[in-house]
This record gives sequence, C-alpha cells and structure tokens, in this order.
Amino acid sequence: MNKQKILFISDMNPLGSGYKTIVTELGNGLVSLGYKVICLGLGYNGTEHWNKFTLIPTRNIQEIEVMAGNLKNLKEIELAIIALDIPMQEKLLPLFKKMKIKTIVITPLESGPLCFTWSYALSLANKVFFISQLGADEAQKVGLDAEHLHIGVDSVSWRLRTTDEYNKGREMMNISPDTFVVLTVADNQERKNLSKSFEIVGKLKKEKEIKVKYILVSREFSPIGWKLRDLAMRYGIASELMLFERGLDFKKLYALYAVSDAYLSTSKAEGLGLPVLEAMAVGIPVVATNTGALTEVLADDRGFLMDTEYTFCDPWGNADRHIPSAESGAVHLATIYEFMKMMNKIPIEVTRNARKYIETLTWDIPIKQLDEAMEKLNESEI
Repeated sequence: MNKQKILFISDMNPLGSGYKTIVTELGNGLVSLGYKVICLGLGYNGTEHWNKFTLIPTRNIQEIEVMAGNLKNLKEIELAIIALDIPMQEKLLPLFKKMKIKTIVITPLESGPLCFTWSYALSLANKVFFISQLGADEAQKVGLDAEHLHIGVDSVSWRLRTTDEYNKGREMMNISPDTFVVLTVADNQERKNLSKSFEIVGKLKKEKEIKVKYILVSREFSPIGWKLRDLAMRYGIASELMLFERGLDFKKLYALYAVSDAYLSTSKAEGLGLPVLEAMAVGIPVVATNTGALTEVLADDRGFLMDTEYTFCDPWGNADRHIPSAESGAVHLATIYEFMKMMNKIPIEVTRNARKYIETLTWDIPIKQLDEAMEKLNESEI
C-alpha cells in the first residue's frame, strides 16, 4: 500500500520548543517509513536544517490555511497532523474540516479537567492523541475518544553523565566541589512559576544553610515574564544565580545538565515536561510539582513530588493549577544534598528507576502509533 502525503503543522521555533523536538523525531520517522512529509513551521525562520522532511516557514493561521489549500489542490497532501496547544487546534480544525482534509491532533493537557468546549473542538479531528496518559484519561471522562501518544526520548544523546564530566565541567565553570547545583530549564512565563523556584532556592540557602548555585536556562527578556535578576535579589540569591539564554546548542545544554546535582520544576501544570525527561535520562534526581503529566512521569520512585500548597481554577481551559509548597521543595532538595554529602554520590535508586523508565520511551513507539492511525484513516471517509 502506498504511504500517504502528510502535512505537519506545529511550532518549529529553533530557539526552543518542545513541539519542535517532537515533530522532528516523528516527521523523520514517518519519512523513513515511506511517507512524504511537509511541515508548516510556526516560528521557523528559514534557517538551515537537516530534517528528512520539507520545512516551510509560516507566520500565522491565515498563511496555514492558504498553504494547506494550495497543497491539497496540487495533490501534495492527503492528511494533516496538527501538533499544537488546544486553543490553536480550536482555530485550525474547523478550517481543515471545511477543506475536507483529514486531521490527527497531537496536543498536551497540562492539567485536568478537560472542559467541554475544548473537548468539542477536538472532536472535529479524525483522531486525537494526547502526549500523556492524563490527557487521554481526562478525555474519556467527557466522552472524547483519545489515545496516549507515548513521546520518546533520545536516550543515546541524553546519556548518563560520567563522574569525569561532572567534575571537569564544574571545574571549568568555577563551581566548588562543596556547592549544591540546582538546574531549571523553563520558559519565562507564568505557568512555569519561576518565582516559586527562586523562593525554594532561597530557602535552601538561608534556612537549610546549603551552599548553592542555581542554573536557569530561560528567556530573560520575555515581555510576559519575571525580571529574573531582580527576582534573584528579592530572594537573596543574586550571587547564586547563573542565567543562560534559551536556544543553547545541545553540547552546551548537556554540559549544564552534567554538572547539576538536582533538577527543579515548579510548573503549576505540565503537559509532559521534556526537560524533566532529559534530566532523568542524564541521571539527575528531579524535584517537581505534583501536577499534570509530572505526576505520572515521576511515579514509582522515579523522582520527588512536592506537596501542593493550594489549587485554583485557571482561565486556560478552566483547568486546575497546582502551587507547590516552597518548604516541601526545599526539604526534598536538602534530602538529596544530605544523601550526596553522606554517600558522596547521587540517590542511586531514584536515578536508576528514572533511567530505566526513560530507556522504555523509544521513538519507534509513537511513530508506530501514528502509522497505524493513518492506515485506518486511509480506509475511512472524512
């Protein structure tokens, strides 16, 4: 059977996007199976890439509609895979329904519940994949047929760091052996809750009396984010903060993971958390909010989940947002620190469990899921 011609639509910003990572792996995998893949990349600026599929810069929904219509008329596409947040799916799915192009949705649910308005919007797709079991379960609760797309991790590239990499990297960065290094990789926007991370690191320094460095990879000058250096002064960690701008190449980013003693995620809600998975792969114990997909990712002693201080209903889909306790976060980090101090190594059982889990997340699984879904849709009517 001839493979279909596929149109991917997603955020492909080269400066940093979880969607870019996911679509790159899935797109290349589908090309290897014989599919012809074209991707309309929001945020992509036309820079050189090494993907097996065609990547076209796209600025907005209007351009997507025009390009998709032209590609259909030229018989260059038969099915669209839209990998974007649900509000973008709400805008795009009716357009593709009108153009009579079959659609597959790939999307996160950052926290439950899934509201009926969003559920209805997604029901316009021919197939819905959530990138967590949480999303699939919440969909079922409101009568939406959806499946968990098991997103992979390149555990060869994101390999366990060595003791030599840890020691030499810290020496190059002028980090003393007795310094406890906490890492966060997160965009500077409200859901990532960076002020809570700063508060926790401040507690670690002041109340737990731990010599600490806080490495943050983020977007310093985000128009919707915190003034990060001012925030560091507020919580008394200005001299402890090591701030790096997002968009680092893999070698530099991996080096930051390699020198870190713990990974901290204080997100109020999280659809998956690729940096958390990367930390687990490298062998860094993770402390994270007990929310969204993080709960399932860190289950079975694969990490440390913080107590929730309070929960509220957010305007983003009326979903719950969970605020972690700063004291709980500081206690978990201090526990990791004390273990390392006594044993002169990271908490072995936690990192071993995490690494074993990561090694099960191979990219061939979601590629096969998509392949099977497209084969079924190929036989069905719109």
